Amino acid sequence: MKIGTRGSRLALTQASMIKRSLEEEGVDAGVVEVETLGDRRDEWRSIREVEGDGLFTRELDAALLNGDVDVAVHSMKDVPTDLPEGVEIAAVPPRASVRDVLCGYTLEELPDGGSVGTGSPRRRAQLLRVRPDLEVVGIRGNVETRIGKVGDEVDAVMLAEAGLERLGLTDVINERLPLEDFLPAPGQGAIAVSARDGSEEAGTVSRVLDDEPARRGTEAERALLNELGTGCVEPVGAHGTVEDGELVLRAADYEKGVHVELSGSPGDADSLGRDAARRLM
Repeated sequence: MKIGTRGSRLALTQASMIKRSLEEEGVDAGVVEVETLGDRRDEWRSIREVEGDGLFTRELDAALLNGDVDVAVHSMKDVPTDLPEGVEIAAVPPRASVRDVLCGYTLEELPDGGSVGTGSPRRRAQLLRVRPDLEVVGIRGNVETRIGKVGDEVDAVMLAEAGLERLGLTDVINERLPLEDFLPAPGQGAIAVSARDGSEEAGTVSRVLDDEPARRGTEAERALLNELGTGCVEPVGAHGTVEDGELVLRAADYEKGVHVELSGSPGDADSLGRDAARRLM
């Protein structure tokens, strides 16, 4: 099975995780690197400019449909809510931490007027709601690049804990931010394994890799985004979890200061997410 992935260290690490899981179930697999448009446009500074419209997934989708790869591995938050015809999310493996973290300082220890690097409108809005004195500096690049800006260009950077865990870089974390004030990006911490719709490979990865709670939680989060029509570029956070057999979705629009919490059957993830979106609006 040919596993397509971007060439960043984090993307390759995630693809290798999928490869190992498949091989443990007797599936022979190899990793194929595919460069995406988002990888080639390093001069773009803001996530608003480079994410939410498939710039990290289009070439991988094309490779799938052309038969150059059999499955593709993505960070779920990079996957558009409207998939190309013929492509499906075949598996969502168990989810890692959804939290955001600060590297460089804790939120309390940051000096007055201190600078925090992030290209995310959501993270910017969250930070300024709790520390309006901060200077939020737009940065992008891979995880290591952003960490390298601490102490040089900014006092701290805000990152996803899941990426640092997968890269073995948790020693740079100064604070794990509370979910009460810092809901994650929809899909954060989750991996999406896509495949050609109805293909044999789709069935294989679904059987071997799919985790029901992770799938249902991210389905609700992505349905919310789809209903809002905002992709991942607006200051919206969401987190869906299965708790005692119920799907609980917490969501917030940090520009409006509106929070919602809904619960329902895991099988109703799509309608739950859309209902939460309408309440946010």
